[in-house]
Amino acid sequence: MSVERDRSLAPAVTRAAAILEVLTTERGRPMGLAELSRRLELAKSSVSNICNALVDSGLLRRTSEGFGLGQRLVGYAAAYLEGVDIVQEFQDVCRTRAGASEETIQLAVLGETGLEVVYLARRDGRHPVVLASQIGRPLPATTTATGKSMLAELSPADLSARLDGLDTLARLTDSSITDPTRFRRDLEGVRDRGYALDEGETAEGLLCLAATVPGTMTRGQPAAVSFTGLATASSARRVEERAEELRGLARELGSRLGAQ
Repeated sequence: MSVERDRSLAPAVTRAAAILEVLTTERGRPMGLAELSRRLELAKSSVSNICNALVDSGLLRRTSEGFGLGQRLVGYAAAYLEGVDIVQEFQDVCRTRAGASEETIQLAVLGETGLEVVYLARRDGRHPVVLASQIGRPLPATTTATGKSMLAELSPADLSARLDGLDTLARLTDSSITDPTRFRRDLEGVRDRGYALDEGETAEGLLCLAATVPGTMTRGQPAAVSFTGLATASSARRVEERAEELRGLARELGSRLGAQ
């Protein structure tokens, strides 16, 4: 396993990740510098420097046999599993709610900083559509309904920290809102309605509705659920009906996660 040929912008980070990956495949068996160097096809001095830095950060521990995975990884794993739990609960809620079987349903989280959302799960309905989003792939929060719903619930200071200083926002289609001032007005509409709309702003021809999952904003990991379907099949009455079902789904998911 060679990492020398990787054209990484941060070679040290890439090599550190490779060391963790090798040790993970050994299921906790410590490895010496010579073995790690041989497996990674890296100079022993380079491996030594990175391993010592990882020990200092708690990601590795030093043993008589060499280096093993560190205790701090347990905390990272626990944090990751919290995200996995919300995915499982999302799937369970979708299965139990008959009204959630029409459009494609998605679960997304908002980045800790910046203006990106990442999709964690998706469930296709009876009328699946081709989406711009993919599981694990970030998209601009300013064009997506999920992103708008979460940004609308941020504190004024947090929202300003993400938007201030920007002259233009991401454009995915001709309908994307790129003016920050106009986008702030759009968020006011989200707060008034109680749900967000993406009217062809991420992918042309699609209409997406999203609502924030109650309780997730205060837990430090904002999450939102969305319904996506063809815009041509969405009358004003249909949108309101689906919005009510969406809010119900979000409330149930939030309740399962401990929200009051």
